[in-house]
Amino acid sequence: MYETSFLVPQEGMTLTAQNKYKEDAINFGVARMLALKLVTNQDDLTVRVIRAFTDFGVGTITEEEWRFNLALGLNAGALTVLARPANQIVVFWGIDNFDTNPEVTLVTFRTAAVGGTTKMMVDCQITRGLLTSSGFLSQPVVYDPQQNIIVDINADAASATQQCIFNGYIVEPRGQVLS
Repeated sequence: MYETSFLVPQEGMTLTAQNKYKEDAINFGVARMLALKLVTNQDDLTVRVIRAFTDFGVGTITEEEWRFNLALGLNAGALTVLARPANQIVVFWGIDNFDTNPEVTLVTFRTAAVGGTTKMMVDCQITRGLLTSSGFLSQPVVYDPQQNIIVDINADAASATQQCIFNGYIVEPRGQVLS
């Protein structure tokens, strides 16, 4: 079976369809935690929303806001998360670019700055003519524990503060952050 790799525009989607993408992302993360035997049953897990600064070091601790300074062209490793916890799954399910003039054209989810695995390439230009530049990933992007998260952002212009939000969840054992 083949994999799909594209952005599904949020505009025009029903709330039921939007919730299905989010539920699928949670189910992918929970299934992966169980497959890796990091917990014995799903009651031992908690699922929480990714926090920009606390989880990935983006923005500041007082804002927890997704903001990137982008140059024209490739912004390699715009989001770089190394030395991740040994019992935490990260699942991305969507990308939002809420700036008045969205500059993000392509987002690439990888596991290494050079070499490694490319998990998904997402063309964000599909949402350009819509009211909002936001969408759901055709399939969740899942990062295993301790796997590096490298996200490259291509931009068609320089922007000192582009707000590109990576929607997703952290799946981890109960009590690690939430009880």
